Amino acid sequence: MNTFINFMEQKVVPVSNKISSNRYLKSVSNGSMMLLSVIMIGSIFTVISGISWEPYQSFLTSTGIGTFLGFVPAVTIDLLALYMAFSIAYCAANQFDISDSATSCGIVSLVCYVLLTQINTVAVEGSSFLDFDYLGAKGVIVAIFVSLITTQIIRFFVKRNITIRMPKGVPPMVINSFIALIPAIVAVTFFGLIKMGMLQTSYGTLQGFIYATLQIPLQTLTGSLPAFLVLIFVANLLWFFGVHGSFTVLPILFPIFLGYLQENTAAVAAGTAIPNAINFGLYDLACLGGAGATIGLVLIMFFFSKSKRYKVFSKVVLPCGLFGVNEPLIFGMPIMLNVMLLIPFLLTPIVIVSLGYGLISLGIITPTIGVLGAGSLPPFIHGLAQGSLSFGIYELFATLLSALIYFPFFKMLDKQACEEELAEQLED
Repeated sequence: MNTFINFMEQKVVPVSNKISSNRYLKSVSNGSMMLLSVIMIGSIFTVISGISWEPYQSFLTSTGIGTFLGFVPAVTIDLLALYMAFSIAYCAANQFDISDSATSCGIVSLVCYVLLTQINTVAVEGSSFLDFDYLGAKGVIVAIFVSLITTQIIRFFVKRNITIRMPKGVPPMVINSFIALIPAIVAVTFFGLIKMGMLQTSYGTLQGFIYATLQIPLQTLTGSLPAFLVLIFVANLLWFFGVHGSFTVLPILFPIFLGYLQENTAAVAAGTAIPNAINFGLYDLACLGGAGATIGLVLIMFFFSKSKRYKVFSKVVLPCGLFGVNEPLIFGMPIMLNVMLLIPFLLTPIVIVSLGYGLISLGIITPTIGVLGAGSLPPFIHGLAQGSLSFGIYELFATLLSALIYFPFFKMLDKQACEEELAEQLED
């Protein structure tokens, strides 16, 4: 065990730290989280409109409320790539030390992304429209590339002072706009040439090319249970060594799962089955109570601990654990580098996710929509927020399962703590 721990600390942890601190990945992660309110709003309206009860659906149809509820997802989740083109570039500017140009980076990136999007011409009064297919899930990866490349183009010019400088007394917003003018022209020209090149191919657009050659294979890979379980295992193993495992894994999953979210909400709105069961909802299940699915550990600590140490400690960590926060548990108990808790910490998320996925595959419980940011909700309420009552009920069962797995390991720790407290009393 010591050999394994030494290997992880010397070889794996440094690599993970580099990945989690990578400025490109942090830009994508922060930019995605910046859109949390937009995603939540669209998801809430989708959940409200998607309750599959015939009298309720008839009521929505007859009153026109269903039409009203459909307006919001159409301009939130269905336009996710459009918003990401701005938010990721904005966050990337802050990551790469050009925060004064953050707004300009976001706007120029947005312009470049729209430039790449196919414009369809309709033979009705010569009107034209943007292809909405690539403003949502299908365009997420291109939005990431565009935002990061645009930021680097602007950074190149700003850091070298190859910009238009205005005299003193000019308002800051005007100054920043002119500073971004030359790099904006370069960025627009660059992506305009890419669009010209893509028009010569069968794909027609960069979004179509990336979606067919990269995004679909990535979705196939991350949409498989074995690959998903490997990512969960890696994240929790890193947590065991004190590294924020979610910061390492989630940047990989964000663009794919955000695409799943739009596809799932569209399916709910259409009254069809949710196509992507592996999504943010299932990842939240793996983190029931926090990394390692420690919701069961804090419950048995609160109700069954005999040592004073854990009785007092449980009163602190239980409220946090119910809302998905377990850093006090990982670093305060600690779980970190606590070999006695390594097995349940790695095993519990794998068990409850595998069982949950199996029940979804059998049609016993319905999958979640995959709402981003609902992981801080308590079990059952989280399932409801994700649009699945049966999933919420399973979360209560998963909580009990977590407690059963952690119980024998905690009892050993609790017994050891009681013996130490008794020895201290005898010494006194």
